[in-house]
Amino acid sequence: MNDNGVIFNQNAKKIAFDDEHHEMMMSRYDFFMQNVKNRSNYYSDIELEKQRAFNIRSKAFKKLDKLLVDFDTNFTNNGGKLLWANDAEEAKKMIYDILNQNKVNKIIKTKSSTLEEIRLTSYLEMKKIKVVDTNIGDFICSVFTERPYSFKSSAAHKNTEQIADIYTNQFGVKENLNAKQLTIYTKNILRKEVYNPEALITGANFLISNTGSIVFTENEGNILKSTSFAPIHIIVAGIDKMITSIDELSVLLPLSSLYDNNKNISSLYSIINSPSISEDKVQNLYLILLNNNRTNILSKEKQRNILSCIQCGACLEVCPIYNVIGGHTYNEYNPGPVGSISLPMLKNIEETSHFCSLCTLCGRCSEICPVNIPLKDLFLENRKDLVKEDKSLIGERNFFSNLMKKMISRKNLDKYGANFKDMELSFHIKKKWGIRRELPKFAKESFSEYWKNINNIK
Repeated sequence: MNDNGVIFNQNAKKIAFDDEHHEMMMSRYDFFMQNVKNRSNYYSDIELEKQRAFNIRSKAFKKLDKLLVDFDTNFTNNGGKLLWANDAEEAKKMIYDILNQNKVNKIIKTKSSTLEEIRLTSYLEMKKIKVVDTNIGDFICSVFTERPYSFKSSAAHKNTEQIADIYTNQFGVKENLNAKQLTIYTKNILRKEVYNPEALITGANFLISNTGSIVFTENEGNILKSTSFAPIHIIVAGIDKMITSIDELSVLLPLSSLYDNNKNISSLYSIINSPSISEDKVQNLYLILLNNNRTNILSKEKQRNILSCIQCGACLEVCPIYNVIGGHTYNEYNPGPVGSISLPMLKNIEETSHFCSLCTLCGRCSEICPVNIPLKDLFLENRKDLVKEDKSLIGERNFFSNLMKKMISRKNLDKYGANFKDMELSFHIKKKWGIRRELPKFAKESFSEYWKNINNIK
């Protein structure tokens, strides 16, 4: 197993039996399922709407080359500056060059899984540029110097008491503030940053090809406020965010917030067509289109569907593995089913092969996905590719090779007794089965012996 896989297993074992963490995750799960129940009647035919969303995203991927060219033309004509980044390092260098040329020492950053993907914060801090997160959850994580727990709930792993304690130590506020007081205090800090930014960096939810527009969804309104005041606005978005026209948003946007926790429609939507103009000054608007191996996923006819994800977070909430090990165990920007499927294709498969096994194939993520991504099937495709590329574990290959030799021959299957089979099974899978579970035992009498006995066959 690769080093990342070993570390993952060690961390998973620690958190899986943490009762406090388990209680927190189960509470979130129960709350989410109640949301699903309450919103089951939002559509007269939810399955039809899911299929419409899937068709929209699939259609865009089939003609992505044309859509990208059209978007480039329209966005540039609108006054924006488009840059193409092949990987994360190129994207970060482009961002730093823009900030350096404009002598920017501090930026504000909104919540974005793409910015987490390229690990922008640590890069800019290394370059001595201060980064302020405008999302409350991300801001709390930055105070703890931790990465977000997940792309939907950044600070889900922190309770009110923990946040109150660190706020007292970090900012000198009075002790034992409640959740409402902590929220108000955080908003007051961020308000000063949002209204007076040197530069703003955001992700994007969708890119509209035929108008060159950029679509943002948020819960707190900070993108809407920041874009009005920032003299420099840098957007980083994957090439997979492209859609054909603004009409398609009528399907995609309601589904993206269908399972949100707070209100009936909890997201705020913003669409940018051109740089903002204030006090006779024109904003510098940059868009960095990021590939970062997305073309590798697009080349796979089945797995490309994972790029249809609209980041509603539903698959996270129902995933039994995520609910046991939590978000930080993945040590990636995109934990849960979507990340576990996409990461082996976005990164070196040898370093990420352990993600291919993070699925029980229960199918709950596929059932709840609002854009009908067949997540369970995509896990199986990744596992097939792992075997084809000979990247699976040697122990696993030997085990299944021996198993198949036995299964295709009744003579081989009955060759040894139950005690030997128990010992052989324990040797191969005891570590994976876990010390907290007891391996099942083979019956003393094989099936063929049992069949002969009940039918008096000699």
